[in-house]
Amino acid sequence: MRWLVTATIGGLLALFSMYWDDSLHTDEGRDTFWSAPHVLLYGSLTGTLVMVAGWVLSQARDQGLRAAVADPLLRWAAAAGGAIGIAAPADAAWHTAFGRDSVLWSPPHLLAITATFTLSVVLLRAIAGEGGGRSIALGSALVLAASLAPVMEYESDVPQFSEVWFLPAVAVGVTLAALLIRRFDPQPWAFTRAALLVTAVRLLVVPVLALLGYSTPMVPLVLGVAVAADLVRRRVASPWALAAVVPVMTHLLSLPLLPLLPHATAVPLGLAIPSLLLSLAGSAVAVLAAEGRPRAWITRVAAITAVAGILALQSLASPERAVAHDPGQGVVVGEVRWDTSVRGSVVEVAVALTPTGPGTPSLVARRAGGEVTGTLAPDGAGGFRGAVTLHDAGRWFVYAVLRDPSGRAVESWIPVDLSAGGTVRETRDLYLPAAPEQAGAGRTAAAVALYGLSGALLLLTSRSGRGRPHLLPGV
Repeated sequence: MRWLVTATIGGLLALFSMYWDDSLHTDEGRDTFWSAPHVLLYGSLTGTLVMVAGWVLSQARDQGLRAAVADPLLRWAAAAGGAIGIAAPADAAWHTAFGRDSVLWSPPHLLAITATFTLSVVLLRAIAGEGGGRSIALGSALVLAASLAPVMEYESDVPQFSEVWFLPAVAVGVTLAALLIRRFDPQPWAFTRAALLVTAVRLLVVPVLALLGYSTPMVPLVLGVAVAADLVRRRVASPWALAAVVPVMTHLLSLPLLPLLPHATAVPLGLAIPSLLLSLAGSAVAVLAAEGRPRAWITRVAAITAVAGILALQSLASPERAVAHDPGQGVVVGEVRWDTSVRGSVVEVAVALTPTGPGTPSLVARRAGGEVTGTLAPDGAGGFRGAVTLHDAGRWFVYAVLRDPSGRAVESWIPVDLSAGGTVRETRDLYLPAAPEQAGAGRTAAAVALYGLSGALLLLTSRSGRGRPHLLPGV
């Protein structure tokens, strides 16, 4: 069991390092492969896989090699490790072939997240197979924490896409995590216990990142969702209850509380109905994938999915994602001294560039697929002053874009938290923007392959251990 407990702690460290890395990109931009968050991430994932391998070897010693090889958990561990091993070189190859992808939901990034979720489920299953005990709560917490990784950017108030996708992504992940936790943890309040641990861990992550000097993520509202789901379970045993309870409670808690939480992405009330419908459809699909579909539900599930699909297509027609938050900056050619002041919804900006270039820079603010332009004018002292009026609260990425003496486009950016107000003075890089992602048949094929691999792995993971009650001693 000690192998599995150590591996689970390594998984939690890996998730912490992902939030640390996200904060670094938000506050400073690009980093190197050898940055501290990357070293911790790859080191903890490697350590987790080594601990899993140690557990497999201990099983082989106790039960014999043939029995260990026949254990399906060995195959699942190999699949998770293989997917993690594929994701890193796939990400590097993607950048080389198609340009910089600075979004969490890119095909190689989602493959890494899905593989990490699969590995967390493997650890929960293995702990359950060993008898569970107190350690099973740690495994359940890791599964729930991993299910929230896809919304990391929303939880840190750096949304790259419309806010309409935030709560549906939460609902789908939490529904799937709850189904798997209940499958392998027989305790009646297993989901609530896991949510309590996840909340406690996040409450530790926030001050640690603050002490390191980085911006912090929000504390998730999953505890209230879990308590409601476990209370309903006492009356309704069907897993299909989760398809309604999780989306509804997620919205009841999130819509009023997100605007009050530091560094949380608030969902506008105008998007509440589309968000709820997408969440209901997504959670229903998660239950279908994990548990199969009762015949009486086919018509209702199809109707919900059809309505949500129409809304999804409408949302996809909205503005492109924000080219912000780790914007893919290229070669550094100078520096910019920024002086920004927030006054209500107006951000006043003064910039001084070294070296100076011809013309006047343009001012652009980006957030959640939206873009707002401002004005800059010479200040008479070699710099420029201007302002931009923003329509939503939260963190924006403000860019100064101009031409260098050679005529090349160069830019600099700074994060500005409209909710916090105040003044920010920093010196930032002036750089050549990296080439945007190149569209084409090759990129489409690669995206389909990587997204397909992620989807297949997630589907198989959601069905793993189903109908195998012998994995749970005493059940």
